Amino acid sequence: MKNSFHPWNPRRWFFELRHVWQDTRLIVLTAQIAAIYAAILIPFKVGIPLIPGFAELRPANAIPIVTSLLFGPAAAWGAGIGNVIGDCFGTLGPASLFGFLGNFLYGYVPYLLWGNLGPLSSKKEPVIRSWRQGLEFVVVCVVASWVCAVTIGWGVELLGLLPSSILTPAIFFNNVVMALVLGPPLLLFLYPRVKQWGLCYSDLIETGLVAQDRRLPTSSFVQESSPAIDESSSMVSIHNLTFRHAHADTPALLNLSLNVKRGEVVMIMGPSGSGKSSLCYALNGLIPHFVQGDYSGMVRVAGKETAAFPVWQQAGDVGIVFQDFETQLISTNVETELRFPLECFSPSESHDETQPVAAQIRTILELVGLPGFERRDPFSLSGGQRQRLVIGTVLVRNPKLVVMDQPLTDLDPAGRRHFLTVLNRLKAQGITVILTEHEYDEVLHVDRIGLMQEGHMAWIGPPAELFRQPALAAQYGIRPHPLAECFAGFNLPQLPVTVEEAWQVADDLSVSLSLSDQRGVSSAGDHSTQDTPILELDHVTYGYDERQPVLHDVSATIYKGEFVAILGENGSGKSTLAKLFNGLLVPNEGRVTVMGLDTQVAGVGQLASVAGYVFQNPDHQIFAETVWNEVAFGAKNVGCSTEECDRRVAAALQAVRLTGAEQHDPFSLTKGERQRVAVASMLAAQPKILIFDEPTTGLDAEETARMMRMIQQLNQQGHTIVMITHTMWLVAEFSTRCVLLRKGQLIADGPTREIFSDPALLQSAALELPSLTRFSQRWGVTLLTVDEVRAGLKRV
Repeated sequence: MKNSFHPWNPRRWFFELRHVWQDTRLIVLTAQIAAIYAAILIPFKVGIPLIPGFAELRPANAIPIVTSLLFGPAAAWGAGIGNVIGDCFGTLGPASLFGFLGNFLYGYVPYLLWGNLGPLSSKKEPVIRSWRQGLEFVVVCVVASWVCAVTIGWGVELLGLLPSSILTPAIFFNNVVMALVLGPPLLLFLYPRVKQWGLCYSDLIETGLVAQDRRLPTSSFVQESSPAIDESSSMVSIHNLTFRHAHADTPALLNLSLNVKRGEVVMIMGPSGSGKSSLCYALNGLIPHFVQGDYSGMVRVAGKETAAFPVWQQAGDVGIVFQDFETQLISTNVETELRFPLECFSPSESHDETQPVAAQIRTILELVGLPGFERRDPFSLSGGQRQRLVIGTVLVRNPKLVVMDQPLTDLDPAGRRHFLTVLNRLKAQGITVILTEHEYDEVLHVDRIGLMQEGHMAWIGPPAELFRQPALAAQYGIRPHPLAECFAGFNLPQLPVTVEEAWQVADDLSVSLSLSDQRGVSSAGDHSTQDTPILELDHVTYGYDERQPVLHDVSATIYKGEFVAILGENGSGKSTLAKLFNGLLVPNEGRVTVMGLDTQVAGVGQLASVAGYVFQNPDHQIFAETVWNEVAFGAKNVGCSTEECDRRVAAALQAVRLTGAEQHDPFSLTKGERQRVAVASMLAAQPKILIFDEPTTGLDAEETARMMRMIQQLNQQGHTIVMITHTMWLVAEFSTRCVLLRKGQLIADGPTREIFSDPALLQSAALELPSLTRFSQRWGVTLLTVDEVRAGLKRV
């Protein structure tokens, strides 16, 4: 939908400029533009001005032109406010009022002019790819610069500070030069990405609020007729929901229908790209209000259609935890983080007026397992602790519906058990919960599981019904339950899904585990190359705050060719230990050597060619514009020639199965694909040691299997693998050795089977045995994989 107002119609100007402050997305853009503009201005405000106190030679003057062509009236407000902020650092005074007005126009006029210059208009996007676009850009810059200069010059002369004839040409010259020199490359870099993510003003303005202003009913989003619903029992009612993201070829959601009762706990599963996150966004109105695309159907939560109310009006009823939960953290300490959602309520909206805010915060901290953390900086917490904090910020408002997109990804087994307790308490309080997950071990007791495939609900029913059918789970991209797989060949009427059920089935079948015929049982961790140390820690202590060390007196040696899993609860020091391996951190005490290099002496660049690190969140290390540039960065950094760099990039992309995606924007890929880009960038540098921090976080069953097969192949090729994970079945299946941490101290180090043979040891580190291993230990043997158990099962 295009805005039908004529570009020179003052009614349009009034509408658009007011609308900026009615749309949260545009408010955020305004704030960001103001901050960027001010940040670049400030050094010149306090430096040497072209005309003291009035006009500065400032490269920042390209910002209003560029952002105006991208973000329209948001750029006008941002430029005006940013200039005033800059004035606070050197030239604040009465003239700042006219500086605001001049910069405001400087950030608005280009948007008004582009495409409306008659024969001078290129009728194309605001980037310089042809001479006509270049000519239009020059005209826009000249006119906008002149309007800005005349406005400021007239105002300053009106105040009797400086003649306009002196100031106006100086401002005009500076604006034109900076805009013409810096504007084209900035637009060429920014426009494709801004357009791809639907952040251009023309895209943002098409999403509903314009329709409201033009007296179009908000319910026009909903094209399907709403069925009759029993509001007394249903919390969520979805009917024929279809949504296609802007610029996408296929719908993310397709004719999806779902009904969830009040107080019910429903888990949504399915492969990556099946629409799980899009469904979450539709439950609180982010779709269609914030996420652009084609929307039809009906979503009703607590009796209200989500498309008919702005998101802020639904926030009290619907709490959502994003898959990328760290984006929800905004405060400087835990208490403030929890206080902020409560302060967003007016007194009449508060769900628990009888309980003081401090008491509510204490209650939530106890609920999510973070008591005593009130003064901690959220980003000083471990990933799992941050995730629990975000869950707390949602629960503190006591919503009617809680939506959580993969809430278990960063939780250790103890955290997952605690999460079950939270779920049970929410259910007891009558709160409805909808969550998405790829793993299911800790949430088999939800009321129902729904399987999504290609945007629609392909199956829904009790969890046991799904996991007793391994073929059905595999059909929908879910990892089959390992215990059910073990007994799949016994022609049973009902396959087991708990250890207790498996023991009972074994008794009924007169089955035991035969030690003599086990295949795959070996002294895990034995390598002929173990006489070659590759990583050594000698009495290492490290703390971000020296008064509270994260690691204390840790000593260990890792040998060439090993596959080592670092285990421990959230906050035990696993990621800190891994960062010591490649010099990202250096010890406060002790010594770390990597292939003979002391990390306190060798630089990070030198160590990068020896030890590569893949972060838990791939977005923390991806930065390049294309996949090729991202992967090539590591190879270039170690001094490869152009030919060698090309060869390494091609080989790395082939290894992670991303050949053909070289020119894609990494941030346009799925989470699993971004994870593989991060791995490829590390492989291109060809380090001997590969360190993976939670490599399967957020990946579906197929992506997890593919990732782990690739890591296993790298290990077989001679690379030493160090993996941090909370997923114990992955450790059992792939690692040969475990290093176990508890509260920053190393409490165990040995072959995987040996560590797993001691359940009490794992429990002391808040870890749990996989169900297969616990099942096997009834017969006094520690088995780790489905194949081992199948091979060992024999009728007595």
